[in-house]
Amino acid sequence: MLQSKEKNFVSCVIYLHDEGERIREFLGLVCGVMRENFEKYEIVCVDDGCVDDTVEQVRGFLEELAEKPVVSLIHLSYYQGMESAMNAGRDLAVGDFLFEFDGCEADFEPGLVMEVYRRALEGVDVVAAAPKYGIPLSSRLFYMVYNWGNRFREKLEQERFRLVSRRAVNRVNQMNAYIPYRKAMYMNCGLKTDTIHYDNKELAKKHKNREEWGNRRALATDTIIIFTNVLEKISLAVSVVLLGALLIMFGYLVYSVFSRNRPVEGWLSIMSLMSFGFFMMSVMLTLILKYLSVLLNMGFKRQRYVIEGVEKLTS
Repeated sequence: MLQSKEKNFVSCVIYLHDEGERIREFLGLVCGVMRENFEKYEIVCVDDGCVDDTVEQVRGFLEELAEKPVVSLIHLSYYQGMESAMNAGRDLAVGDFLFEFDGCEADFEPGLVMEVYRRALEGVDVVAAAPKYGIPLSSRLFYMVYNWGNRFREKLEQERFRLVSRRAVNRVNQMNAYIPYRKAMYMNCGLKTDTIHYDNKELAKKHKNREEWGNRRALATDTIIIFTNVLEKISLAVSVVLLGALLIMFGYLVYSVFSRNRPVEGWLSIMSLMSFGFFMMSVMLTLILKYLSVLLNMGFKRQRYVIEGVEKLTS
């Protein structure tokens, strides 16, 4: 007896930036899972300024398929980074559920895609798939700092892809016009979330992580400033240290009044004044950072992607 396919319409948004070497294999995995399990689905590929043969490989892959899925290809005007590109793909997608693939690193078994989908059917609006191995040191450091300064309950970690319900997409779009970091927005939108960890020990050796260090570094900096209070915590810690130094100076001043040992003339007053001055500067910096944080959270910038055109590869 044939198993009936899922009735929900799903969209697969795939980020492309010079993925010519592995895009065919990845599309084969995604299209195979979609074709076997869903009646209706679409593939939305976002060409983020590819300069290799990625687009040609996508076209060649589709020409070889007997049963062609609905595929759209968004051409960004120039390289704009993963977050802007995926925002563009998400805005074009129309599915009840959206699979977001941040790259073509297929270090997971095809069955994981449906495992994530079935978890979403249990009432979870955002389900992520996180690998256990092959996580770059820079990513580990970023998530450690982010989770330390995170204002919200949910913690972030390295993800390979995620499934987002239409309700979660609408919720995030209502929260802000500009979405600087989708993962953080999804995890803190107030809806139910979950993460499925999968064993990629063997496949991680085959699929090397090609993290775009320059772009991801800029994104990490923006994310920490917008979504966390790391700077406030650091500033507050400095204030506490300087306050301790000020109290020590004051204690030494009191001690010197009743002691026979006299410090160098003028030294104590200068050090006390400097400690007090640095302490007050640190307090003012903490207040300024808190004020800027409030202003920043009151409204993000408008959407920042520029599209050259949208191409329907199949219909």
